[in-house]
Amino acid sequence: MALFCSSVIKRALVPKLTRKLGECHLHTCASTCAAAPPDNVRYSWLSAAGGGAVDLTKDDASGLAVLTLNNPERLNAVTGHMMLQLGDIVNDLKEWKNGKALIVRGKGRSFCPGADLNMVYNMLDSKQGREMCSFMHRTLTELHRLPLISVAAIDGPAIGGGAELCTATDFRVMTERADIKFVQALLGIVPGWGGGTRLTRLVGRTRALDLLSSGRTIRPEEAVEIGLASWIIPTGRDVVEATTEWLQRYTRGRTEVVRAVKNVVVAGTELPVEEALAKEAEQFVNVWGGPAHVEAILKSMKHKK
Repeated sequence: MALFCSSVIKRALVPKLTRKLGECHLHTCASTCAAAPPDNVRYSWLSAAGGGAVDLTKDDASGLAVLTLNNPERLNAVTGHMMLQLGDIVNDLKEWKNGKALIVRGKGRSFCPGADLNMVYNMLDSKQGREMCSFMHRTLTELHRLPLISVAAIDGPAIGGGAELCTATDFRVMTERADIKFVQALLGIVPGWGGGTRLTRLVGRTRALDLLSSGRTIRPEEAVEIGLASWIIPTGRDVVEATTEWLQRYTRGRTEVVRAVKNVVVAGTELPVEEALAKEAEQFVNVWGGPAHVEAILKSMKHKK
């Protein structure tokens, strides 16, 4: 089960494209999301742990979605209500056919310090703690598998469950004031939202053992050095704007090609070899002869004349 340290609580596409997020083709999904997915009715008790929201903005024109953890009074700690919203949003993004990319961020000067401590305290002697862990484990796994190229834009601390959350995206970018801490062992537990496994695959066995056992702070420079982060956002840049611009290198292609590439990578990392090869062939067939393929071939033939 993912927590965040009590000391923290106590202290508590391109610029033009980003501006267009408030214009046409825009859809939002915030606190209006359903209380719980229909197939997860047994988790509806989480809604009793209220507070905060998870906001989603989708732009059909660009294929970019921005998911915001919105609980700044608690440094964006994740309440039960927010967990259910996150599950709904992941399900929504699965069905978003125009989607190419996703930015995950926290509102204000914090990314996320993990699960809300008040909620966690009330679960210490209950099977609800295990159920919460199961729900978030599944939700973040599904987030990791989305056919969208995803990036966590980390501005401020990502601690405990927040550190696990940022491993569920394909990339991580950090501001200079950001840091990541896997503090679970310091709280007498281990990661429970899948972050331990994802961290090990990201940085390797030895480094993962170091970070998970010590709970030490990972600053942006080290995160980039060990492959946990890909880029440090320059000081003074708007986080979403800068991340959108950085993402363009991966999302210039047509939607169906971007999604196919992501599906191939997910299959290659999660499925047995024969199944992954079959999935890759399936994705190849899906885009063969498509608009992007035909356009590229014609352009290549023209240049060779």
